[in-house]
Amino acid sequence: MLPLSQSSGYAVLAMSCLQDPGGKPTLVVDVAARTGFPRPYLSKMIHKLAKVGLVMAKRGNKGGVVLALAAKEITLDLIAEAVDGSEWRNQCLLGFKDCSDERACPSHTFWKSERDHIHRCLKDISLEEIRTFEQASRTWRLADALPEKKAKPRVKKAAKPGVKPAAKKVGRPALKKAPAKKV
Repeated sequence: MLPLSQSSGYAVLAMSCLQDPGGKPTLVVDVAARTGFPRPYLSKMIHKLAKVGLVMAKRGNKGGVVLALAAKEITLDLIAEAVDGSEWRNQCLLGFKDCSDERACPSHTFWKSERDHIHRCLKDISLEEIRTFEQASRTWRLADALPEKKAKPRVKKAAKPGVKPAAKKVGRPALKKAPAKKV
């Protein structure tokens, strides 16, 4: 079981598309097109992120969404907590509801140390690092998807032996005139 939800991953990718404070606002429809996430789902997520102060949304003409803090100041644990809450840090690996320090399942000790390690790592990774990775990855995918086009040399087809090539018609074919009607 993963400690973070798929929604947290979506929020990280969506936020990596946004500009820092003072930058040009990005429309939710553009973020949806760039990430492939459904626009209604993304709108709800942006609303949730705006409530906790990670993004700022502006409606109307010249509206859109920007980050509320610089990307280097936003860590992945802030995003995960905004989307999933802090409960993910206490969930049992095996999904037992009554697993705790007092009543530990067989994987409790192992999973508790792993959760703590994951949480420390998420605190150390900034949105700026994700943005840099995504931009490099996007550039790589584009370069890979668009191979260099080489001009194909034109080759004349050779005539079959014993077959005369058809004579080229020159000019426009003559139009037949309809006979004039007598009145």
